[in-house]
Amino acid sequence: MANVELPSVNPSLGDISQSGVDQLRTLVKQLHNASVMQTEELLYILNNLDTRNVNEIDGDILVKGTVTAIKMNVQKLSAITADLGKMTAGEIYGAYIATSEDQYPMVTITPEGFKGYGPKGGESLSLGQADDGGHLLFMDEGSPRGSIYADTEGLHIGNMASVHIKSTDDATYLEGPISFENALEVIGLKIEHIKDLSQQLAEINGDILQNMVINASFDNSTRHLKLFSKTRTVATVFIPASAPE
Repeated sequence: MANVELPSVNPSLGDISQSGVDQLRTLVKQLHNASVMQTEELLYILNNLDTRNVNEIDGDILVKGTVTAIKMNVQKLSAITADLGKMTAGEIYGAYIATSEDQYPMVTITPEGFKGYGPKGGESLSLGQADDGGHLLFMDEGSPRGSIYADTEGLHIGNMASVHIKSTDDATYLEGPISFENALEVIGLKIEHIKDLSQQLAEINGDILQNMVINASFDNSTRHLKLFSKTRTVATVFIPASAPE
């Protein structure tokens, strides 16, 4: 509503001059115009108010949809139930965030970490702290199955059953020193599956077949000692007869 400044007028009607009368006329006209403008504004608001998105419960007005404000000073928001749609915010601090209240599967974020629940309601995944490092735990309806965690000694991967590491489209690379000092058993590792080692062993085997002496014969008539590998005669050595005494 427009502000109207009242003129300084003596309350005694006998003392009102012509100029005072003119000021009163102007004042009455301003008041009339302000009243008309206020009435039009109220009518516009009422005519354009979408009552489908406004509900009143116990004297409180609940608005659904978009609320636009330059400044909002809200001391406390409690017991709010609403479909917020898309929300953009700079910082949000809270104790509990969940993708659903009572329906599964569901994901929750709490001060203890991140948790995921399967279709039956059992915990299937949790991400949180383990001592001074992170801890990722995999579960089957609440029963622990495998874990990945890190501490000062390194990254640890464990499982209640077997651990499978597989690359479908490329090789699996192990870089840096590799230790098997705590391995109890190595199963299914074949030399022919180790490409470079298999080639080197083939070369060594070829050398053995060609050069390693596995048999020998001596011809007394020729005094020749012949040394044989598996594939060839490696050497022929002449041994002279001993001189008669």
